[in-house]
Amino acid sequence: MAYLVLARKYRPTTFSEVVGQEHVTRTLANAFASERVHHAFLFCGPRGVGKTTLARILGKALNCELGVSAEPCGKCGACTSIANGSSVDYYEMDGASNRGIDAIRELTEAVRYQPAVLRKKVYVIDEVHMLTTEAFNALLKTLEEPPPHVTFVLATTEPHKVPVTILSRCQRYDFKLVPSARLHAHLTRVFAAEGLDAEPAALSLIVRESGGSARDALSLSDQVISFVGAKAIKETDVADVLGVADRALTRSIVSALATGDAGAALAAAERAVERGVDEVQLARAIVRYLRDLAVLQAAPGATALIEGSDDERRELAAEAGQLDRARVTQMFERMLRACDDLGKTMQPRLALDLALIDVATTEPLVPLGDLIDRLGDMERRLGGGGGGGGGARTAPSRPAAAPAAPPRGVRTEGTDHRPPPHGPPATTERVPERIAPPARPAAPPPAPPPDVSDRTTERVPERITPPPPPPSSSIVVDAAAASADPNVRWNAVLDALEAKRRFATLGHYQHARVLAWSADAIELGFAADYAMGEMAREADQVEAVRQTLREVTGKPIAVTVRLLTAAESAATVGKSTVEDAKAKAHAERQRREHEARNHPMTRLVLETFGAQIKEIKTDV
Repeated sequence: MAYLVLARKYRPTTFSEVVGQEHVTRTLANAFASERVHHAFLFCGPRGVGKTTLARILGKALNCELGVSAEPCGKCGACTSIANGSSVDYYEMDGASNRGIDAIRELTEAVRYQPAVLRKKVYVIDEVHMLTTEAFNALLKTLEEPPPHVTFVLATTEPHKVPVTILSRCQRYDFKLVPSARLHAHLTRVFAAEGLDAEPAALSLIVRESGGSARDALSLSDQVISFVGAKAIKETDVADVLGVADRALTRSIVSALATGDAGAALAAAERAVERGVDEVQLARAIVRYLRDLAVLQAAPGATALIEGSDDERRELAAEAGQLDRARVTQMFERMLRACDDLGKTMQPRLALDLALIDVATTEPLVPLGDLIDRLGDMERRLGGGGGGGGGARTAPSRPAAAPAAPPRGVRTEGTDHRPPPHGPPATTERVPERIAPPARPAAPPPAPPPDVSDRTTERVPERITPPPPPPSSSIVVDAAAASADPNVRWNAVLDALEAKRRFATLGHYQHARVLAWSADAIELGFAADYAMGEMAREADQVEAVRQTLREVTGKPIAVTVRLLTAAESAATVGKSTVEDAKAKAHAERQRREHEARNHPMTRLVLETFGAQIKEIKTDV
């Protein structure tokens, strides 16, 4: 007698024998019990999960000589003829081979005739999605209103390719992959019935490689049995014949990666490749193993989520408790990227070796809280007196008798910050930075103001918020300021415009350059790229500037405004207030970026963590 493969020998013959499809078998069994059996069924799902098998059981249930029942006897003439494929009233068509309209036309013609032997005709069209559009259209009417003696069963692995007109005429059942635990128990029963001895780990590896398909699991079992012979089946035997990584090999690689032993990981990979293990399959086995570790670390009691025997779950749980959770996550992410790269490269072995070296030599991740603590310690050592404080910069101490600190940005000659009791104060020089002075303390009271005529000051050509205007409508600039350069005097005019709330004029003439300023005339120019230059030259705007100049200087001054040429606009001297402020802000930004890049703390962090500066943001 010819050998019958396990997938056919142990094919289910009743609804209760179908593995892992209880949501389908229960519905059909209840339909038979209540005599509410539909005339057209659509079975869809992955390969090898029981679609065609259930179609045969459905045909037996409809035609069993003992009567229509959810549990056919399997022994009568109708059941045996359907089982061995000799029944003339049970048709199984391959949709891929009979996909044209002619085959469907023949089917619709044969449907009209009564069954020859059985109670009902059953037409099973496998891979129905392969039919052409014309064939589907020819099937529509018959499928919707077939004769009472006909039942259709359509099976497909790609239901999205079936027209909705067909779907709407069928009762759809979606099959799913068989759970690992159910498939493992099914294989255990099959091996026991065959009188074969197999390790639980070996069966687990077969289940893992079958991908949830009962037919694939039995086909792989046939292959392994032929390889081993009469001996007991071990996990290594399954790994050798299927060319996959067994759990022990995967565990050794993961352990080597976790301890940073790249040599041991590469040696284990070399042994796997010599046994015929595919590089992509090996990488996937490592990723799956790391996933199991991560699951047990996050949920120690969720052993049902792990595929394998009880011994394998206990070993995984013990290893999960020994490894750091962050390290497992890091290895998983890197190996997952390696799997993607292996599927694209023409040199998978080289990519696998480099991926193993990368994962083994990568420094473990440090929790964010630990990083913050380490940075705090570094900052205290740099800014304090102990440890690495030699390179720290400390703020200079101030005399205790000083009533108030000098404003920021002011450099004072001498060592005593207190103003002298008599005579002019010390000469001061204001740096080109406009920063409001800090608030003075309430005590002691401020010293009497010194004589302004003896003070030498230099104002910065940069816009600041002026103090409230004096009660008088006449605003007069200092004599010292009047004798300064034109830009400084022009700042006083802009201050007066702001005090008079002439904001429209102020907005324009902040962009004006002072080209020339004599005793009775001033010439202003707008750069060629200033879009509102013509608006600034309107008569009312110029008149507002002329009146303000008279109030500031105390005499009438003629005002001339013109647009500059491109060459004149490119000149770097005599810039406007806005242009000068932008240039100074740019210089200040560069200075701060340079200071940030060369700061001791920055260098220490970059050297410690091997990082790079991506971007520096300043508030300038």
